[in-house]
This record gives sequence, C-alpha cells and structure tokens, in this order.
Amino acid sequence: MKKLLIGISTLFVISVLAACGGDSVATPTVTPNEEAPVETAAANTEVSVDNDVAKDAPDFSGEEFLLWLDNELFAEAIIPVLEEQFPGVSFDWQEMGNTESLTNLSLDGPAGSGPDILFFMHDRVHQAISERLVLPVGPDLFEMMDGRFHAAAVASVYDAETGFHFGIPMTTESVALFYNRDILDSFGFEPAESFEELIEQVVYMNNPANNEFHFRWIVGNGFRSHFSSTAHGFQLFGPNHNDANQVNLNSPEVVEALDWLQTLRQTVLDVPSADLDSDNTFGAFLDGEVAYIIDGPWNIVNLLEHGEFELGIKKIPTINGNRPITFSGNVIMAGSAFTTNPALTRAVMTFLSSDEGIQIAYDVRGTIPALIDGSSINGLADNALHMGILAQANYSHPMPIIPEMAFFWDAARDMYAAAWDLILTPEEAAEHAELAYESARALANQ
Repeated sequence: MKKLLIGISTLFVISVLAACGGDSVATPTVTPNEEAPVETAAANTEVSVDNDVAKDAPDFSGEEFLLWLDNELFAEAIIPVLEEQFPGVSFDWQEMGNTESLTNLSLDGPAGSGPDILFFMHDRVHQAISERLVLPVGPDLFEMMDGRFHAAAVASVYDAETGFHFGIPMTTESVALFYNRDILDSFGFEPAESFEELIEQVVYMNNPANNEFHFRWIVGNGFRSHFSSTAHGFQLFGPNHNDANQVNLNSPEVVEALDWLQTLRQTVLDVPSADLDSDNTFGAFLDGEVAYIIDGPWNIVNLLEHGEFELGIKKIPTINGNRPITFSGNVIMAGSAFTTNPALTRAVMTFLSSDEGIQIAYDVRGTIPALIDGSSINGLADNALHMGILAQANYSHPMPIIPEMAFFWDAARDMYAAAWDLILTPEEAAEHAELAYESARALANQ
C-alpha cells in the first residue's frame, strides 16, 4: 500500500474529490443522511466522505491494498474474491487480533506500514475516534447500514460530536436463554416465554435435596446479569448510555431488580454466588443436568460437539411483562485514516458488508452478522441457534464505550453477588455499588 505523505496531502485530497465527484471541502452540503468532510489523523487536511464508488465503479488498477484480519481461513477465502471484484488491485493481508489492531495502527499507520482496513471490538470505538485513527464511512455506507444492521450496533460507531459514523458493525454477540430440549420434553414443557412461566417450570423440575437446579447463570457477572436490571428500567449511563455522571446503580430500578433477584434465589436457585461459576453453570448444562442457562454464542460449538442433547436458544423471557435488554458486543470494520485511497477503501468495505461478503465470512467463520434480517444469508435463517442469538440481539444495546465503563464491572459484580447472597439488602447493595464506582472514578482522575 502506498502511504500518505504529509507534503502531498493537499494535492491528494483534490484528486480524491475530483475522482469521486464530491462537493468542495470548503462548502460541504450535509443532509440528515450525509456526513460532511472530516479532518483525519494522517495529515492536517480533510478527506471527502462523499463517495459514489459502487455507482461509478472507478478503475483502481495498480493500487496495493492491505487488510488486517484475525483468521487465516477467512483471509484465504476473501482475498481471491476481492481480486476478482477489483481487477488490477494487489490485495494482501496480515494477521492481527481484533483486540490489538487499534494499538498497532496508532504506531504502524504514521510509520507507513498500516492497513487500509482493520477490525476491532466496539468498545475501542472511542479510542479510534478520539485518536483519529479511522475514516468516517460516508453517506453511501451509512445508507446501506441504516435499517439493515441492528440499530444498537450502528449506534455503537456513531460519534455525536462530529455527527459521523466511524465503521461498520459486522458481527454481534449477546447472551440469550439456552435450553435443553430433551429435559423440557421429558417434563412436557415448552421453552418459557416469561420468567413467571420459567419459575413455575423450574420449581417443578428442581430437586434441591440432590442439588438439582434447572436454571443457572453466573450471577456475579455484570455482563450476564444485566438483563435483570434492564427489565426493571435500569439505564446504565443514562438513556444514551454515554453519561458518566449517570451510572444509576443506586436507583429505584436497580433496587427493584435486586429485590427480584433475591426472590429468585429463594424460589428457584438456592445456591451461593461463589458456587455459580463456569463449572457449575455451563459445565452442568454441557453435562445435560440443567434445563436452562443464560449464555452466549461463544459456547455453541462446544455444546454441539460435546453435549448429548438437543440444544435450543431463544430470547430471554420477559420479566413482569418487560423485555430484558442485554449487553451486546460487536466487531467493527473500519477504514484506516492513513490509507492513500479512501475511495477504494470504502468500496472494499461496501463489498465486505454486502450479502456476498457477509456470506463468505459466515460460511468460513460461523460468526453471527449484526443484520436485522438474516434471511439473505444462506444457512443463517436455517440455523435456529444463531437466529435465537439474533432474536435477543434485537433487544440489546452495545456495552457503553465511554472510559468509565471500566469502573462499572467490579461495582456491578459485587452488587449482584452481595444481594444474591443476602449479605446486603437491595438498597444497601445498590448504594455500595454506586459508591464503589464513584470512588474508582475519582481515584483514576487524581
């Protein structure tokens, strides 16, 4: 890939604008679904985001293009297809994990050895934007995303300060309700639609004297237990999930949720939180000893390979008629701000996020795309397990990307565990959690 040189940056921008037919940088026209030019990290200049790559199909022959990918099989599958889609372009890839790509881009990009496209986890979007490491997607890609990808996933790449979207959410992960169909059938039950129904079933199936509890999850895990609080109205960091001053742990909604959890402990799962670890939740489910757990798609393959029962996955049941909202995690594809050809970069991103590109990723990797409707992806609509995860993903929001999220996890863990173990009242547990969050935040800001 030919790297951007500061000295020729202004000339380069003019040529990009001419090639793409974009508006003048000085007088951009912005409509509600358009994004204006933005200053990039690569140089003290501006790059147009008004691209019509797919419509004009420009000739990119002679360009060199580098992708950072974390999977060799996917790279081997996608590179030949990209070469066919973009004749004359020399494509190459380097192995790079999604959790380390942005850190490496901040070093390799300015040095001239970074990629044109990279992938990273959505909780690094703040870094990508604040350090100006990635390009805004532009109006065409935003139009493609809007209404096709989960709204919460699209929101995870939005920057309110600039009004731009920086990347495309390619895959999604959310916890959901996993169930053992064989156990339910043996009792004549259908998968529960509400927690009231689930509780009735579990009370009937449980045998506490033999330590048989048919609903389990890792209670002290803030990621997995989040559903219980959102079903009671909890809004972490406010309605937009980005206000560090509104952690809302000590709120009536959280107190109500903790009270509900204590009732659940006393009726269906009288087990200390310390004993609800991975072995006693997922391990027992894998061994066919538990009817229901709350878990995520990362364990599907293991269950299919080693579980000797019919697995099912569905939305987490309603609580008092309210639909629980879960955390979701998304893998983001973005264009590097250091690319010498934003038009080609966005064209490649357009293809990778098309049905054809997503199909290749799904066939090779089995990752669940962040699509609202997966019927266009062969095999996805027929995969009841993946569709169960997607059903819950419609009722999820991305883990907040603000830095203060780091202070939430320990506070939430201790809060859920203390309430579950009846060590603290719901009111006390909620108050302690907020104080722990504020103390950790204050310490970090010293």
